[in-house]
Amino acid sequence: MGWFFGKRSNTADTMWDSMSSVSRMVDGFKRDGEAVSPRRNAGVVYRHDDAISFLGSLGDHLDAILYEGPSATKTAWEIKEDDHGMRWAILNDGNFDDLLSSIFTVSNAIKMNGGSSNLLAAVFEFDFANHAVNRHAVAGSGFVHAYLIYRFDRDAYYPFIPTGESAGERDRETERMLGAAIRSEGLKTENALTEWLGLWGIPF
Repeated sequence: MGWFFGKRSNTADTMWDSMSSVSRMVDGFKRDGEAVSPRRNAGVVYRHDDAISFLGSLGDHLDAILYEGPSATKTAWEIKEDDHGMRWAILNDGNFDDLLSSIFTVSNAIKMNGGSSNLLAAVFEFDFANHAVNRHAVAGSGFVHAYLIYRFDRDAYYPFIPTGESAGERDRETERMLGAAIRSEGLKTENALTEWLGLWGIPF
């Protein structure tokens, strides 16, 4: 299933540096012939804990978290529980920089309100041009749909390309190629392939 994340968390500055680096990665790919297209959805997955009141009432706080103050965005949101019993704050925004900012804001709010060890991952969704992933592919030959997973406990990203709904169904070879491509654009990637945990059933 891939839910065996650790419990170490990062400072807000470290987390923001890591998340904002995705924007720089996108800019790098776009300089290469519009080689990436971010999708509108992203999510924060976390362990629910009845002992942490903020997690239980997160939906009651998200309007204020996202829509008030100088960093307010128009990001839409919903809370879902997946088939593994984990909860997701799913965010939707056509402005990718606002989407990144909102993912950080929600993650940091969870961290600052007792849920630091409950944060598992932030998940972003992209279409990457084939030629940007595989150097043998020709320009215009299509796109690779992939998720980028940021593990809070590792402070690093890795690509995830599921090929089905069952655990283990994934395109490992393309993941490795994409991992090298995002690393070349300056994104901090997880070095240990054994830590590239799958997240089947992502609810967006």
